[in-house]
Parts: sequence; structure tokens; C-alpha cells
Amino acid sequence: MDESLDLTPFSAVLDALQDLGTPFPVRFVRYFSDLTRKNLKDFQHIWPNLPEQRKVSLLEDLETVLESDTVVNFDNMARALLNDPLAAVRVIALRLLWECEETNLVPDLLSMSITDPDETTRATAAAVLGKFVLLGELETIRADLYEKIVKHLVSIVEGNDQARVKQRALESLGYSSHPSIPGLIQNAYLSNDSGWVTSALCAMGRSADDSWAAQVDKLLNSPDPDVQFEAVRAAGELELTGSREKLLAALEYGIEDEEIRLAMIWSLSQIGGDEVKEKLDELLKNATDDDEVDWIEKAIDNMEFSTSSGLQTSNFSSEDEDELDFDNDDLEDEDDYALYDEDEEDED
Repeated sequence: MDESLDLTPFSAVLDALQDLGTPFPVRFVRYFSDLTRKNLKDFQHIWPNLPEQRKVSLLEDLETVLESDTVVNFDNMARALLNDPLAAVRVIALRLLWECEETNLVPDLLSMSITDPDETTRATAAAVLGKFVLLGELETIRADLYEKIVKHLVSIVEGNDQARVKQRALESLGYSSHPSIPGLIQNAYLSNDSGWVTSALCAMGRSADDSWAAQVDKLLNSPDPDVQFEAVRAAGELELTGSREKLLAALEYGIEDEEIRLAMIWSLSQIGGDEVKEKLDELLKNATDDDEVDWIEKAIDNMEFSTSSGLQTSNFSSEDEDELDFDNDDLEDEDDYALYDEDEEDED
């Protein structure tokens, strides 16, 4: 934290938060990073009396700071808000915990993903569990805890919750090498439902399994922008060299959807190749928008880093924006999974 910020006592920050006649100063947002036990207690004392919009605005400001500042950490505050009566608060609190790797968070996520009364909250909790599936695959958390998370998410996909919750669970399972997962992904892919197909492609991209190449490549030119976006992302994450020419041709022809165009640039940087380097240099030379210039430069850096190190950068990030909500009752069930006993020890 900047030393100048320490000159203001936290009590003054809380006073400013309660001053509803004045916008909350942006410079105070970082004061909520790494809250001490006393400051957290003082914050919790005044929090219930704040109006909903004030709460949501503050948490959204924290999200904005978190996206650009790798030093701040709002985990203490976010975890204290997971039981907030407002669904909007619980959802943002979960998103603030996107990078949290503390396994003692897992019991809350397991519970919230099935018992929270709000659909968006359940879906977000299921999405955040994806981080721990990935950690399990990397063998950085206990094997029994990893297995419990996977079985829990499979039970959601095969259960009766709303489609959006089940889709987020499937996306989280994309990181898993459990033998039942490819069948779930394939069922979703063949469903002819845009929401499920999109989630299947997301899971494919996370799987590190290039056996999905044909399915991904087939949808790179999908007329559905959500499906096309995820297919493009999956092609990059799987480093599908067979999709390189199709993506280059699409950029050459011109893509009206800006998000898809930027996704193509990034995916090409993951796939690599001399043709890609030439195309990125050309795009950079002709770019006029500062944000686009920044994005292309990052893509070039990513490609050069990947080429020199033989590694690709991780692309785990929150993708809950613009979610589609479709119903689908046609998914085929795999083996029946039962949840572990909720009282089983979950902490390291």
C-alpha cells in the first residue's frame, strides 16, 4: 500500500463510506486490501446499515482495482461477505475470490453452489470451483479434496438445477482429467443448445486435450457469436496449429465483432508461427486505437515468451459476463455420483 494512504485512519475511510451524500473517494478503495482483524470487525459493524447501491458500488470498485493491481488482496473482506443477505453482494464477493487458492474456502463454495437461493450465486460458486479443479490437476491440493470437488461438480451437471449453474459446473470440470468428463462435454456439444455448446467449448479449451480439435475447428465460423468466441478461445488454449489458417483468413477478411477479433489475435499468439508474427506486426502497424495497440503488443509478447520458453500463459479468468440462460433436459447421464458427507474434513 502506498505510504501516503497510511496517513488516513481506517475509521475515516469508514466514515466516508457512510457519508451517502458524497461519492466514496476512489483513493480509499485500496484501504480494504489485507484488512486486519480489527478493521474487518469495524467494517462488518457498519456494513448492514449501508444501502444496497452503496455496497454494490464499493465492491465493483474493488473488482476494478483488483483487475489492474496484482498487489492488493481483498480475500478477507470478500470471505466475510459470502453470507450477506444480498445476492448481488455474494456474487461480487465470490468474484473477488477468483484467484484465492486457500483450500479452506472450498467448503463454502461447495455449499453455495447447491444451497444458495440465488441462481447467479450458485453459478458463480460453481465457476470459482474451477480454480481448485485446476489445482487438483496440478497436484497442489490433496487428492481426496480434488476428487470430492470433481464429484460434486459432476453431480451438479447431472442434477436438476438451472442450466446456467450446470453449465458453469461443466466449464469448471474442463480442467479435470477424470474419465467421465469427456462424455459430459460431448453430450453438451451435441445438444444443439447454444448455451451448452458454448460451455462445452470452454471445457474443451481448458482440457489440454487436442483430441477436441475437430469439434473446435468446426465452430470457428459459427454464426452464433457466443459459440464462435468460445471456439476461437479454445483453439488458442489448445494451440491448434490446424486452425491457424482459418483464423488468419478470418482476420484478413475482417471481423465486425470486436471481442471475437481480439480473441482471434490472442489465440493466434498462443498457436504461434511465422505467419502469425507477420500478421500481428501488420495489425500493430495499422492499429489506431490505443487499447487495440496495447492488446496486440501483449499478444506479440505472449507469442515471443511462449516461443522462447516453450510455455503458454494461463488463461484462467472470470467468464461469467453476458451469460446465456438456456434450459436443456437432453443431457445423457454418466455414472451416478453421490456427494461426499458434508462434514468430511476439507481443510489441509
